[in-house]
Amino acid sequence: MLFAPLVLILAACGGSDDRKASRSDSGVDRPLILGYASELQGLNPIVSTDQNANELIYYLLFTPLVTYDAEFRPAPSLARSWVLTDTSVVFNLRDDLLWHDGTPVTARDVAFTFRRAKDPAAGSPLAAAYLANVASVEVLGDYEVLFRFTAPHSEPLEDFFWPPAPAHLLQDIPASELLRAPYNRSPVGNGPYRFVRWDVNQQLVFEANPDYPLALGGPPTIRSVVYRIIPDQTTMLAELMSGGIQVDGPLAPSDAARVEQTADLQLLSFPWRQFAYIGWNTRRPQFADPDVRRALTLAIDRESLVRTVLEGHGTPAFGPIPPWHRYAPAISPLARDPDAARALLEAAGWRDEDGDGIRERGGARLSFELLANQRNPIYGDIAQILQADLRAVGVEVHPRLLEWQTVLSMHRGREFDAVLTNWVLDNFRVDPRPLFHGDQVKIANSANRSSYSNPVADSLMDLGARTMDDDAAREIWAEFSRVLQADQPVTFLFWQDELAGIGPGLSGVTMDARGELATLPRWSWADEGKQD
Repeated sequence: MLFAPLVLILAACGGSDDRKASRSDSGVDRPLILGYASELQGLNPIVSTDQNANELIYYLLFTPLVTYDAEFRPAPSLARSWVLTDTSVVFNLRDDLLWHDGTPVTARDVAFTFRRAKDPAAGSPLAAAYLANVASVEVLGDYEVLFRFTAPHSEPLEDFFWPPAPAHLLQDIPASELLRAPYNRSPVGNGPYRFVRWDVNQQLVFEANPDYPLALGGPPTIRSVVYRIIPDQTTMLAELMSGGIQVDGPLAPSDAARVEQTADLQLLSFPWRQFAYIGWNTRRPQFADPDVRRALTLAIDRESLVRTVLEGHGTPAFGPIPPWHRYAPAISPLARDPDAARALLEAAGWRDEDGDGIRERGGARLSFELLANQRNPIYGDIAQILQADLRAVGVEVHPRLLEWQTVLSMHRGREFDAVLTNWVLDNFRVDPRPLFHGDQVKIANSANRSSYSNPVADSLMDLGARTMDDDAAREIWAEFSRVLQADQPVTFLFWQDELAGIGPGLSGVTMDARGELATLPRWSWADEGKQD
């Protein structure tokens, strides 16, 4: 899911090249310890779908072609400058960036990554999230690469917020094997931090890259970062309060008040690019009818979820366009209406024939299994509330809380009835095709895991993605939102504000819609300061 800022940058240039990184000996030895609840699947930018992994990939381990500044505008990164037309873009790359094994980063790495991501056998999320409008790539020189577009489209620089992977290490691995490549657990990147060690289910360790170019920020002052895995929410908060970790994020809403009231701790709260939803598997007979899916949505009290589970740190959702976006239509989420839900279910033939409180049709009960990540601190509570709300209209829900990677695997493989999960928008351009376009149904492991297909919705998404006039685009996305609200391939629950608890001693910590770790390479220890 892509969202773009209003300002389109046609060309830009990086910083001066006449200075190399010179802070290799200026960092401090104390490690920065980040607390997270879940193990990661891997750290390969071509196939990663995990938000926590992606933050490490995009901001610590690798260097994207294009990044975002504090106003969410495209800015130079690996691409020093570019020349953009309606049909193509030529990127001039930095010539001073090295892979962590010392090999130069070149246009061939960029081209390799593009081609692997576009190969359907890879199942790469980059293909749908970023590259749907990019037709081909051509290497013009060691540090010059040309991309051609399928057609003129809005905010084309948004297509390139992704980091290349090292061709010399991955080119011999078939696209179909990338998801299982040993490289994923022992990555060689080109970012401000390099991979050191992965202790399974315990921690990942990274150290500052002494060769990172000064024009890109240079080597971080904090020399080492530890991604520590702490599955228990109570233990996580205790570690933050005792100094065992310095960052607890995302922080559970139930812990926000305690952090805010504790001396020396800081609570950060900011609008986030994540919405929670229930994905219905439309291939299952009980969810094939949009009237049934709409009835299920009408049975759910989203206002109560925000008020109780999120403790007010969120907003009810109606679709994949965030309420703070300039394209957000004037549409309200379907309000809870149990009577309307019952009427829709009756009309669809689902009736309680035996008086046990659960509806049946053709001898089958209106019953389903709801998958959810057991490590998410709020999903157990949400599942119980959903179970009660739906039981009230004659629907039986069996929550099944599993380890996150298991849920993700079943969801990607479409081996589920329904799933309680979330989606983090990849960047700042409206393009919901990865989740909802019918073309994605045909692609194994695509993000359209509900197998939703509606030609009207497809045509509106395609039109919106190529419309450059803001007013026209706003109308198109409003009409798409109305179609989606009628079909309910997923039930949008809420946009959740991101919360993070910050321990004492850190300086320069800022977080925003780009991510928790977007500015981490510029953080420092307050008592030792950042040296230049």
